[in-house]
Amino acid sequence: MKSVRRLNPVVKRVPVDPIKYYDSVGELMLDFMVNRTTQVIVQQSSGVRLIRSIEGKPIIISSINDLKSFVAQGGLDFMASVKPIGSSNVDVLVADIKVKQAMFNTPEGYLIMHIASNAVRLGFEAVGVSSMLMYFDGMNGFKVFAKLNEEGVELKNATRLLRIIIDAAQRAMKRFSRFSGLMSNITLGINTLSKVKAFRVPLSIHWSTKLSAIPILHFCVKNFSLMDAEPIRTMSSSSVYSFIRSIKPNSINMAQLLANEDYVLTYRIKAHILSGIRLEC
Repeated sequence: MKSVRRLNPVVKRVPVDPIKYYDSVGELMLDFMVNRTTQVIVQQSSGVRLIRSIEGKPIIISSINDLKSFVAQGGLDFMASVKPIGSSNVDVLVADIKVKQAMFNTPEGYLIMHIASNAVRLGFEAVGVSSMLMYFDGMNGFKVFAKLNEEGVELKNATRLLRIIIDAAQRAMKRFSRFSGLMSNITLGINTLSKVKAFRVPLSIHWSTKLSAIPILHFCVKNFSLMDAEPIRTMSSSSVYSFIRSIKPNSINMAQLLANEDYVLTYRIKAHILSGIRLEC
């Protein structure tokens, strides 16, 4: 295995047997990994490191046995490319909702995270994305994720569309002025798609916190708890997350969406967000 860089985890001990954990949730993860190259964060007695290739060849995980083989060698955290193998286009949209740790300590924090995550979700919905997933990223925030049709779209166009959605979501969130003091603890962004170009696979164990990247049921971040993301709980309730296998590719007309000036689409998306956002689940 080729090591790219060493990592320093916040939580050093893995709280479950990784082989048993991935045996429990691995099948649910495969739909997000097949036909993509994968990056693996490995934890062994010598430390934690990121692996991008083996003997110069990209890592490809096509079956549960492939996944378990990597876990047996210390594989703990799995990230999949935003591009399918052999394509220059991206076939997913991923938006980041990053939050400061203090937000996980108060009910008001969860409410603001709920507003922000669902503002982005409604932004996706406004451009024709009807099937999507929201999940905790295992550390300091959430992802809103959607698959696109097999042919995908150019990265520059996907990036432009996501920036418009983020801009619209930020503008819509200003309507909740009574929470303005907490809003500064949230950052909406697109680094996963535009810079990292690889997303943490849902249900993967985060290399640093050792929490599971669990899907958010009914998009209800308000009811989320960090305790829900403890791997032992994820293992015992893995069937609850079986709905992620029903996430379908979305067909969107990128050329039509981006035909006008960005501000035209921004205000259309903002209007949709404000008409649909709710404080309750």
